[in-house]
Amino acid sequence: MRRTQRMVALTTALAAVTAPLLAIASPAAAEPAKTTASQSVQNLPLDLISLDALTGTQLTQRVKQLLGKGYVPEALSVSNAANPQYTSVWIKDTTRKVNVLQGLSATNLQKTISDQVKAGLQPAMITGTGVGAEAVFAAVFEKTTAQVKSQLSLTAEAFAKVSAEMSASGYAISSLDVYGTAERPLYAAVWVAGAATGSVQVTLGQTVEQRGQELLAKAKQGLQPVAMAVEPGKLYTTVWSKGNATGLKEYLNLSRLTYKLQATKMEVLGYVPTSLDTEGGVFASIWAKASS
Repeated sequence: MRRTQRMVALTTALAAVTAPLLAIASPAAAEPAKTTASQSVQNLPLDLISLDALTGTQLTQRVKQLLGKGYVPEALSVSNAANPQYTSVWIKDTTRKVNVLQGLSATNLQKTISDQVKAGLQPAMITGTGVGAEAVFAAVFEKTTAQVKSQLSLTAEAFAKVSAEMSASGYAISSLDVYGTAERPLYAAVWVAGAATGSVQVTLGQTVEQRGQELLAKAKQGLQPVAMAVEPGKLYTTVWSKGNATGLKEYLNLSRLTYKLQATKMEVLGYVPTSLDTEGGVFASIWAKASS
């Protein structure tokens, strides 16, 4: 799940140079022999740090360290409710005040949101995985004067309806994730007022092949993906709207290994993630050229 409200890394562009940039990657033939939690950290010219496969305890430790050094999360995704693992991307920005909480249950997530709002922090990102009482969530809260609304446990039909209503009211989606099951996916989303860029379209339950075709079709309509999430069952939900970021590169159906390799490459080339999500061993990401 990726925070999408900042325009430097919020939206994706339809093309770079002269053609749409779509790259659909297949999972790696083999994963590393060890499956224990590991992390990939790059201190690059963009001041990006990528962390992957962290346990909740490891994430808590890294959050304390990174916040203390002026880093804030640009993306956060949790997968595998039975043994939660956290993937995140951080960027140096000392102007923002944030709080990152993990290991939340479905029952205390809403209370946590209420408590954070009372403390002056609004939800900026919500990510979840799992089903029912076993579902696990993490969230990023940020101090902001913007009007923010969040919704949890939305069905596919409810999410599409709420997205249209929010867009009509001038709210733009800034966070999206899908959890639950393939038969009954549930949606968690955050919207921010004042950033809407026209009508919003939502596509749900698409395979990787359908999603690739959709990108090309939406590009012809002048639309781009402003939020994307991997659903249970290796399907994709995407929110499409107008946008103004440049240099879109999109990678779907990545394995953990191929995601790490691709993320390193994109960061070196000066790209920042506009969307990042992982579910069921599948990683998907969209990158845009960072503002100079």
